[in-house]
Amino acid sequence: MTTPERPVLDPATGRELTRLPDTGADGVEDAVARADAAFRGGWGDTSPGRRGDLLRALGDLLRDDREVLAGLERDNAGKPTARALGEVDFAARVTDWFAAAARHPVGETHPAGPGMRTYTDRVPVGVCAAVAPNNYPLLLAVWKIAAALAYGNTVVVKPAPETPLSLRRFVERAGELLPEGVLGAVYGGADTGRRLCAQPAVGMVSFTGSTAAGRDVARRCADGLKPVSLELGGKSPVVVFRDADLDAAARAVVTGFTGNTGQMCVAGTRLVVDRAVHGEFVAWVAELAAALRVGRPGDPATDLGPLISRAAVDRTAEAVGEAAAKGARVVLPPGADDVRLDLDGGFFVHPAVVDEAPSDSRAWREELFGPVLSVAAFDTEAEALRLAHDTAYGLSASVWTSDADRVEHLGRNLRAGMVWVNTWGDTDETVSVSGMGASGYGRELGLHAVEGYTRPRAVWVAHRTGR
Repeated sequence: MTTPERPVLDPATGRELTRLPDTGADGVEDAVARADAAFRGGWGDTSPGRRGDLLRALGDLLRDDREVLAGLERDNAGKPTARALGEVDFAARVTDWFAAAARHPVGETHPAGPGMRTYTDRVPVGVCAAVAPNNYPLLLAVWKIAAALAYGNTVVVKPAPETPLSLRRFVERAGELLPEGVLGAVYGGADTGRRLCAQPAVGMVSFTGSTAAGRDVARRCADGLKPVSLELGGKSPVVVFRDADLDAAARAVVTGFTGNTGQMCVAGTRLVVDRAVHGEFVAWVAELAAALRVGRPGDPATDLGPLISRAAVDRTAEAVGEAAAKGARVVLPPGADDVRLDLDGGFFVHPAVVDEAPSDSRAWREELFGPVLSVAAFDTEAEALRLAHDTAYGLSASVWTSDADRVEHLGRNLRAGMVWVNTWGDTDETVSVSGMGASGYGRELGLHAVEGYTRPRAVWVAHRTGR
């Protein structure tokens, strides 16, 4: 049966870049079988030093292919060139980190009596399925691939159907370095992902995407008792007190809700601001956001590129319109009367500030994946904490204050996997990150990534004494 081809679009123009066939059921089975054969055929027993050498080579490949990969991210994901280049650089640092982490000791030796040695260690799970999102197509896939390979697994990766091009290039180039079957790819939408998760030889699934899709992955993997790592959605608060450095806070807020055109799971899309400075702070945030240039990703002057699809534009506009209808004050850049922006037929929107957003509005409650900031004011610290927690998500949060006691109290009590105090968005390949609540579970990056990509073992070794 002929597999239908899926159009791959340039979100800056809406035009077709190429067509890529979805991987059918036989293709998914074959990709997993090759990965399983590679694992059983020797990769699982490859020394940590050898795995580290190959990961460093993958880092060099990323650096050598930097311009090409960034160009594919620009054209297929709508990323401004400087941002795309920075993400390729980050991906290379991740492979370097896991090249070293492959040799980091794991396990413990336990006290035992004469004639017995007892220890724990960790062993690879086998074939890892890595499902990557459309907002960071290459970078987040490399987070998963590098960790899985470092600890002796093989990988079958599935990019998002909208943004397969940079990852396809990387997998093809990596095939020149890695043994056959160690890293493969399948392509398509949800059906392809479900087939991949269902393969008996898949030992674990690492998924980044929406909370709804993550729930589906978890349900399907439960049938096979497969562990999953889920990095899901967010609706993250930025809490600003009157005693904060308000200029620095305002600039961080703008970066937090407009970065990557708002297409970030950690995006700070809910501003919880002290009522004493509410009016002036919101006005400053809106002015800074309005100064950002929305435009073609290839233009060096562009700050914000397009959203990933026309549906994403419609979802953003509908949520902003609903909030306005419920009484919110929507602030757009001067001269704009609609969040939609007609430019070259692409999927563009203006950044929007939704002041006094109703608590039952989609703009306040849902992850929109667009540059929309919803605002609520507070009078007391307790109210600020309540508003920060007025969400099912728990991926990240940011607090701005000069009060040391408040720093400790909020830092201790905020329910989020990542908490930034007087800063926003810091991420490092050496620090493990995760979410809470509807934002998922499992650790990415850092030393704790080993917990998802290996299984712990206890070993008792009896031996003779008195020889």
